[in-house]
Amino acid sequence: MRVSLKKVMALLLCCCALLPAATRADEDSDNFTLRNGDRNSKKIAITVDDCYKNKREYILEDVELCKQYGVHMTFFPVDYTGCLTEEYREIWRAVVDSGCEIGTHTYSHVYIGSRDNPGILKALGRWQEDLDKTLGYHYATRWLRPPYGSIDDKKGGKGNSRVVKMIRQYGFEHIVCWDVSETDPDKAIKKIQNGSILLFHAKKKDTNCIAKLIPELLEAGYEIVTLSELFGYDPPETSDELYVYDPKAFGGS
Repeated sequence: MRVSLKKVMALLLCCCALLPAATRADEDSDNFTLRNGDRNSKKIAITVDDCYKNKREYILEDVELCKQYGVHMTFFPVDYTGCLTEEYREIWRAVVDSGCEIGTHTYSHVYIGSRDNPGILKALGRWQEDLDKTLGYHYATRWLRPPYGSIDDKKGGKGNSRVVKMIRQYGFEHIVCWDVSETDPDKAIKKIQNGSILLFHAKKKDTNCIAKLIPELLEAGYEIVTLSELFGYDPPETSDELYVYDPKAFGGS
């Protein structure tokens, strides 16, 4: 007995619709996470997380390395320690003015999957509001790196479609993680490949590693770029009107 192609496709669609919601959510979460760029391009991205206010000297050292070698990095400050205040305006303006990029690490270092829906939106919105106040102008943040590089909850439950939906509702199409996390330059250089995203933190050991890696990577023919450059975007847009988080804009109260 012959079965038409249309009937086969209809049957497959029905089967997909019957898959458990958690399975579909896991697939969505996997597609949502960026861990590297184009493996055929010799571009890599150095990223620096946390950027606590008591570590600001290493942020400035990283920026000076960028100026020295003509490269760009992406910084992901977390807000709650006070690094995003007008007191540190010149630091973050120096980051942007050097051609580096700023992404959000959310307001506090809490598993984003442990937050309820309004909490996810607030963690993103409050961070953007504080960044704009710090810079003195609006900086349209493009990249989100959730704390621990995860949309799971604190207990290790898989990130699900609820978290992905809230992040997308706020305006981010992806989260960005990494494929190399190593502060020993000799070990790191062996793991780096085309499109790699390197994870560091604003710490002395990490900055020392970056300082040794940059000339080696340039000598090997790599181009060290921001995440926007890695994925083919223009730099984030800026404007005079500061962002103000309004939960009502997202259906809250």
